[in-house]
Amino acid sequence: MRRLVTTLLLSALALMVAGCASTKVYTEDVSTLMVSSDGKTFAVLGPRYHYLFDMPPAMAQSMASGFRTRLTAVVLRDFHVGADGLTWGLVRLQLMDNASPSDRKEALAMHFNTTKDGLVYYTHHLKGKRYLARPDTPSAAQAAGVAATSLDQSYRVTVQDSQGSADMMKLLSPVTFLAGTGFVIANPGVVLFALPVAGLEP
Repeated sequence: MRRLVTTLLLSALALMVAGCASTKVYTEDVSTLMVSSDGKTFAVLGPRYHYLFDMPPAMAQSMASGFRTRLTAVVLRDFHVGADGLTWGLVRLQLMDNASPSDRKEALAMHFNTTKDGLVYYTHHLKGKRYLARPDTPSAAQAAGVAATSLDQSYRVTVQDSQGSADMMKLLSPVTFLAGTGFVIANPGVVLFALPVAGLEP
């Protein structure tokens, strides 16, 4: 019995070590965050990968609010990519110091929270999928003039990738670029717009 338990423990440990060894860490330089015109998708378009996340109603409402230009996005943890490209991460939207009392009131009505120090914020566990960018699709930075850069500079986000399969086995992004329109999500064609937030915080 003791030998069986020992064998099981060693097997579990070996699986854990193997899982850690197969996880690759890389970074994405993000200069533009985007939202779909139907308010359902939050998108990050990198030069190699596109990340599409479901967007909660509170986040969608805040992006159409009067305080949207006084929001800062904070990536609280590394993004993670698992089987089939499923991607998740923890992001917080928070009002900047120049937000007015009416901004705070409006945000709290959208189910934002507040700390004892007066920080008004909304935290969401993003869930979505990672795709390979299509070879003919420019990045948001390359498409400057059509999709305005929404952040004050480029920010580096760390991604923990345990997907493991080769790029050729991954799905191509549904995001394409149409001249005169900008970025659209195919089937159906939904336009992506740059989010007017001030920036990211480390």
